[in-house]
Amino acid sequence: MPAAVIQRQALVHADGSLFGYAVHARVDDASPLMTPAAEDRLVAAEYARVDLADVVGDHAVVLRATTPMLRGEDAVPDAPRSLVLEVPAGWVKHAYAEESLATMRELGYGVALGSYTDTLAQRALLPLADMVKIDLRHDPDRLAERIAQVQDAGAWTVGLHGDTRERAALARDLGCDLVQAPLLRRQEAGAGRALTAGEGMHLELVRLLAQPMPDHAEVTRAVGIDPELSMRVLRSVNSSSTGIRHHVDSLSRAVGLLGPQRLSALVSSSMLAQQPAAVDVLWTVITRALATWRLSGHEVGYTVGLLSGVTAALDISVESVVAQSGVSPDVAAALRQEGGPYGAALEAALAHEAADDDAIRAVGFQPGDVARVYLDAMPEALSSAAQMAAPLAA
Repeated sequence: MPAAVIQRQALVHADGSLFGYAVHARVDDASPLMTPAAEDRLVAAEYARVDLADVVGDHAVVLRATTPMLRGEDAVPDAPRSLVLEVPAGWVKHAYAEESLATMRELGYGVALGSYTDTLAQRALLPLADMVKIDLRHDPDRLAERIAQVQDAGAWTVGLHGDTRERAALARDLGCDLVQAPLLRRQEAGAGRALTAGEGMHLELVRLLAQPMPDHAEVTRAVGIDPELSMRVLRSVNSSSTGIRHHVDSLSRAVGLLGPQRLSALVSSSMLAQQPAAVDVLWTVITRALATWRLSGHEVGYTVGLLSGVTAALDISVESVVAQSGVSPDVAAALRQEGGPYGAALEAALAHEAADDDAIRAVGFQPGDVARVYLDAMPEALSSAAQMAAPLAA
């Protein structure tokens, strides 16, 4: 039976700070029996099933609305903070569009126009819009005109498909207020900088933790070399969320209590601490790691996803990570986009983040299955990211 699946992308300011997330549900079914009304019902059911706080944390959300929502026939989902309803491009032609959007604004919701191409119907609704989404893949000259038109009307512009360095740079040059893209872009071959000595030590620790039977003494020594990481480990173990009744002062015992997976996440949090939106970046890294693990069916997939996320977040070259971290040939192949036992799972996770269904199918997965795995990983990853970040503020 067909069902809707949730997808999420980040909305980022030009300086890299996070505004919030764009969320939509879609039905992966090309059957002629799947009418727009049937699709709206499935999307509404998925919105009702999902807690948006598990998808966007405590950030603002731009939610793609269904027709019944915009007509006031279906309830709008609760959001943790401000909620902006995105109006699909094809919906604006309805005679009741202006009245419906005015009502949404009176109810306290923001309004975003999706896929703006300067049609007469879209232009007529600009005075009611708080945001307008514009596809960055279009001709740059037309983009400049449309961005100026939208900003003159007092709305924010959101550049769509800003998932490459070139389009992200174009959005900045054209003065887009926000860019919609995966929070962590794919790190392409040949891109990025070399590892620093400190980063190399951290990734060597991640490699040690990925072993089938990590050497506890070796792991403890590797943690102990870094005073800040040692402090994070002890604070994390002694936080109230772990449920441990007695205070732990021994680094060796703390390492054993955390376990390989949580310790790997904590190492990543230490590396990412200075990033804009550090908690959300770590949330995305851990979600990718969990999804890659579950899609590959092997716990080494967690390390693959984790390294992929950290590499992208810190703009480190894949070759530098492979050369200096000492990862296995199978892990290296996945990071280099050369396949191997974990390559397809990582590619599917990355393609889901980029909303590229064709790329998901190309590596042997179904978009709906990948979306559900990813969505199921989000609450666990958010909990871990929040806990790992807690020592930073302590």
